[in-house]
Amino acid sequence: MPHNAVVDRIKDVLSGRPDIDIGNFQWVNLEMVKDEVGDQWETIRTKIYNAAHTFLEKRISDDDVLIRCRGGFVLFFAELQGEDADERTQALSTELNRFFLGDRILGKLAIEATSRTVKTSDLADFVAKSLTPAAANDRTDLPEDRRAAAAATWRPIQSESRTSSAPNLSSAQAQAEQGPARQDGAAPRISDQSDLHRPHQDHDPLIDPTADLAGLTTLPFKIPDPEWEDIIFKPCWDAQHEYVTANFCLPRRSLDGRNVYGRATLVGNDDPDLLETMDHCVAVAAQRGFLKMLTVGRKCAIVIPVHYQTVIGVQDRIRYFSILQCVPLRMRKYFYIRVDEIPDGAPIGQMEELFRSMKLFGSNLLAKVPAGTVDFGRFSGCRVDIYSTSMKPEWNALGLPDGVASKLAQQSVSIQRAGCRGALTQVDCPELLQFGLDAGYEIFTGDVVGKDQSRPMPLVQLPRPTLLKQAS
Repeated sequence: MPHNAVVDRIKDVLSGRPDIDIGNFQWVNLEMVKDEVGDQWETIRTKIYNAAHTFLEKRISDDDVLIRCRGGFVLFFAELQGEDADERTQALSTELNRFFLGDRILGKLAIEATSRTVKTSDLADFVAKSLTPAAANDRTDLPEDRRAAAAATWRPIQSESRTSSAPNLSSAQAQAEQGPARQDGAAPRISDQSDLHRPHQDHDPLIDPTADLAGLTTLPFKIPDPEWEDIIFKPCWDAQHEYVTANFCLPRRSLDGRNVYGRATLVGNDDPDLLETMDHCVAVAAQRGFLKMLTVGRKCAIVIPVHYQTVIGVQDRIRYFSILQCVPLRMRKYFYIRVDEIPDGAPIGQMEELFRSMKLFGSNLLAKVPAGTVDFGRFSGCRVDIYSTSMKPEWNALGLPDGVASKLAQQSVSIQRAGCRGALTQVDCPELLQFGLDAGYEIFTGDVVGKDQSRPMPLVQLPRPTLLKQAS
């Protein structure tokens, strides 16, 4: 559609309004698809755009205007504004990602969505920048440096965009924007877009706090005599912000007078169905715990662990995602997902696909790695935010062996070089906490932070001196 025709059509739906809300859909991983299809790239690229355009057109109103832009599409909403436009943008993004997920080749694609308001006075310039006969972001025939320069020519949405994502805990900007803790005891604001770090005085309007919680997330399976005893929440302390910011949701079992968590609760039972059921139960318990806190006007973040084996198959992943998608889009910023027991030989492309699809359901991605891991190259395309390592019971009881201490210190350096954050879990003694802080780890769970809880702990300020005194 010619540039002037697009502007005229958009102006027709403005009806005297000073601005219009738009949703922007940007492709991710086009390079991977091109590498897969080789000489068929031009045909496949046309297929991608045509299929996405048809898919979106069937899900928007007749008055909405959808145009192709550099690297994706821009949708101009005729009626929706503000949060309604943002929520619809995120819903369409989720549906479009799910649409491509079933294709062997196109399943590698991902669509990231943002929304914003454009003033009428800026509309012509905005459309001129958006419309292009060839998308800059998918010019994979260009050298990498030229592709980057081409992609940088169009960034009208990023600077003032609205997103439903939580503040990324690995972001340096979060630290810069946080500022000092408030004297009234309320939580600091990490960014203007997030209410994760705001006082919890109001219920979120998308969830009815009086609703029957059991009916919101029902188990789509039958538990085959679970070997874990219960599912608990472990408070998580963030050293950068000096707050309890999240809760790890874990199955627990008592063995020989001590608690074990996660897969250890199965005591060597390798039944994949039981492991999958355990991960599904944890996902449901995490949602219920979050909603229980919401009923009393408190919000909290939840880390949901899932085993690589449970979600690596496409059908297995769909079953798991059917549970995660019970959470409304605007609430997913409060959920972080951790992938456990990733095998050393896991194909890089397979891992990238897994983490990319999980980004739809949480604002932070975590990977659990063995103590002493220093090579994170295989995660480079996975957009991992936090690397997590669990402390062994004997390390808490007897201290870290010299070899382990040096490996963990080297691991922390490697994590920081990767631009990510390090987490130590199951830290039960003050000596390990102090070691972790000295080594540069920023996130901790364990008895030094707080005992196991039957429901998640809300955001609460916990200064470092207080925590160290409490731990000792």
